[in-house]
Amino acid sequence: MNILHLRASNFYGGPEQQVHLHALEALGSDYQLVVASFSEVGQQPEYLDVIAADGIPTHVFEVTSAYDTRAISDIRTYLREHSIHILCTHDYRTTVLGCLAIRRTSAHWLAFSRGFTKDNIKVRLYHAIDKVLIRQAEHIVVVSGAQKDKLIRLFIRDSKITVVPNAIDTDRFAVIPSVDLRKRFGFEADAIVCISVVRFSNEKGQVYLVEAAEGAVKRSPKLRFVLFGDGPDLEGVRSRIRALGIVDKVLCPGFEKNLMGCLKGADMLINSSLSEGLPNIVLEGMALNVPVVATAVGGVPEIIADGKTGRLVPPKSAGLLADAIVTTAEQAEQSRTMAQAAYQLVRAEYSFKGQFEKLASVYERLNTDK
Repeated sequence: MNILHLRASNFYGGPEQQVHLHALEALGSDYQLVVASFSEVGQQPEYLDVIAADGIPTHVFEVTSAYDTRAISDIRTYLREHSIHILCTHDYRTTVLGCLAIRRTSAHWLAFSRGFTKDNIKVRLYHAIDKVLIRQAEHIVVVSGAQKDKLIRLFIRDSKITVVPNAIDTDRFAVIPSVDLRKRFGFEADAIVCISVVRFSNEKGQVYLVEAAEGAVKRSPKLRFVLFGDGPDLEGVRSRIRALGIVDKVLCPGFEKNLMGCLKGADMLINSSLSEGLPNIVLEGMALNVPVVATAVGGVPEIIADGKTGRLVPPKSAGLLADAIVTTAEQAEQSRTMAQAAYQLVRAEYSFKGQFEKLASVYERLNTDK
């Protein structure tokens, strides 16, 4: 069965990693996966280079801009010439293009829905269009039960939606070298280092994390915070840190290439988001035996059981977030036990082999519908 996964992205992030490792799992199977993206003015998408290095077939659609309508006919031609059975779309841009390109072909359309963001008016508009057009897909894969509920509230029928959570490869993570964060950032030898790894945008809640950090440090002076990432709210968060007088205790170093090495060297992972699908970073923290404190949004409560595999707090509550951070730091033995339980959970239930089997079942069901 020939399957084309189409993702409009240059950056190799969580969704790209999910597509990559799913395609890697499919190598040698009855499913011939090709991963495709777009090249604007000749710039090869970075994440396709990463995927191709593992021997996974890739394809680039040449476009002049994100609004180049020639992409529709190019995708349609590719579907026909390569006898593609299923087109998989992974974002609002490919939802629009896929909805139009699939017409007058024999291919099926499978849409993936990871969540809806509210970065700005432009993104909100794109997602509004996505919510309308995704209804035309023959089937939709979502990463969490929470995302499925959102689609059902859009009057998409239950039988048209399948939950296939994000997966994690614990064996790959086991060999990642740890970064000494105390040495790198000049922290004291006995510092308790907490990290956050997200895009700096309003929906990720870093302002609440900074407020929580201020309160937590007053109660547990050994705590230190490193907020990795970039984005439109970065300077605003840095300004708030300066205003609170905690610049030596809460750092925002920007984009970090070796995120997993830094995460492995951390004492705690904090995810303060206001909305989520099923965040890869939480799964990654669990896979690295790092205690996790996270807001109970989206699919997070589906992977974190409060007090058993991590700690959950309501979003937008700096006080409760600070409480959870301090408790995790001061009850170190209990936190390590929870981290180990979280590791066992993701190893047993969130493997790429299990994810592949679930998606293969969707492929088979979809391909026999016509």
